[in-house]
Amino acid sequence: MSTLMHAAGVEAFGEPLRELELPRPVAGDGEVLVRVRAAAVNPADAGMVAGRYRWAEPVRFPLVPGYDVAGEDAATGAPVVAFTLHKTTQRGGYAQFVALPADLVVPLPDGADPVAAAALPLAGLTAWQALDALGDGVRTLHVNGRGAVGAFAKALAPGRGLEVVDDGPVDAALDVVGGERARQAFARVRDGGRYVTVVPEFWVPGGPFAAERGIGPRVVSARYDRTQLLGVVERFAAGTLRPAIGDVLPLAEVAEAHRRLSRGVRGKLVLEVGSA
Repeated sequence: MSTLMHAAGVEAFGEPLRELELPRPVAGDGEVLVRVRAAAVNPADAGMVAGRYRWAEPVRFPLVPGYDVAGEDAATGAPVVAFTLHKTTQRGGYAQFVALPADLVVPLPDGADPVAAAALPLAGLTAWQALDALGDGVRTLHVNGRGAVGAFAKALAPGRGLEVVDDGPVDAALDVVGGERARQAFARVRDGGRYVTVVPEFWVPGGPFAAERGIGPRVVSARYDRTQLLGVVERFAAGTLRPAIGDVLPLAEVAEAHRRLSRGVRGKLVLEVGSA
């Protein structure tokens, strides 16, 4: 068995993404070695390679990005999905294998499509936590985007007793887009209602969201929660959550995937990773 693997990453910030040949990782105590079949492409990945991302420790190069992976436990062959928690692990999913703390790896149903499953962790956790941030007393909700987070939020909302509406005033709004559409969403909220955004740069105190209306915007940045990820997977298995996949590209076309990400894409971009 080869001690090397194919991956994609950069040797320095700002470099073009390219294929790399790296040592195959070994799982340590309390870790799972994941054989990656698919890795989702997220805006956070672009921030990593550009040097805009904030890690808990100085970055170790070569840098392999990637938050979301699906594949198998290399030791057992059981299907799994994982959140790499790159902020602290610096272990990326754009690779044939990734060794992760066992807490970050959760089981998938047998026969689950790894491409669809790879789209779940980051977007699913963000949507889940954004709905949590609305608090109690909300009945009507406006979600201003149709991307992965917006679609998941709309799918999860009815299970929480929330009615998602597109027109008229609402108890709360969830912004997943920013910019002018964020301001339009805020304007839909009744005085004293709730407003949550996952695009923090579009909430600036003293900015366009007038405090006189009694609406305190809440900013959500996804944090890892195993129980919540298990809940996301449970709903995926039940058919409640259906990730919209925009396109699937091979790992060798990682640079093209990031170019498409920068131009905006409807649905999730996923890298299909070859076996080793």
